[in-house]
Amino acid sequence: MYPRIGPVPTYSILYILSIFSHFLICYFIARRLRLRRRVWIVAGICYMEGMTVGAKILYDIQNTQFDFRTLLSIRHYMQGGVWGGMLAYFILAVPLVLILAKKRCEALDLVAISIPVPWIFTKIGCLFNGCCYGKACSMPWAITFPEGARGAPAGVPLHPTQIYEVLVVICIIVVFKKLKYEKWRGSMILWFLALYGTGRAVTEFFRGDFDHHLFIGPLTLSQLICLLAAGVSIIILFLWRYFVRDDILDGSMTI
Repeated sequence: MYPRIGPVPTYSILYILSIFSHFLICYFIARRLRLRRRVWIVAGICYMEGMTVGAKILYDIQNTQFDFRTLLSIRHYMQGGVWGGMLAYFILAVPLVLILAKKRCEALDLVAISIPVPWIFTKIGCLFNGCCYGKACSMPWAITFPEGARGAPAGVPLHPTQIYEVLVVICIIVVFKKLKYEKWRGSMILWFLALYGTGRAVTEFFRGDFDHHLFIGPLTLSQLICLLAAGVSIIILFLWRYFVRDDILDGSMTI
């Protein structure tokens, strides 16, 4: 792996690329869905803030070390870890785009459809960085990290959990492509949460970096949040399919 490109951490480069790509993707999706400029700009800002400030706050809270004063220090963001960036993004973006957009179904779809590609960049950054690493395994696709990788034990064959998560996201992209948008307009965020929540919860079983995880019973906090989000989304999708979708399509119901 390549934790650094010259003096710059590879993870930082890919993290910035993730944020930049999200802005770009939001712009093109917003044009296609005929959303106002302010909607995609706010969604992009929410992703940027969620992946930086939001993810740092959630990480500090999870590790019981939150101090508001440290959020004003650039050094604090360069040290330690981040967690829950996507969660922070959804918490910020969903209510704001609903307030700003007249076409609320399309705005919710923008929030979800704009996520997969930027998230792939983020997980590749984790792979190069050596964070979010897996348990030791003897599978032929196991990967090893060199000395200097952040967190991952050097020279030990591990589950490539970062790649597992990339594969989950690729599956989401395929599903988005296969869905007939007009029939499922406004529900892309539910599809995303159902698919990613399930995939991420399964992937967590292969994770080996449990030093920074908060357990609630047999599950990590991430697994619990993902399974709850997936379960609720699946129930709503079922109701959507039989009771809501036709009303939205014929214009008798709006979100």
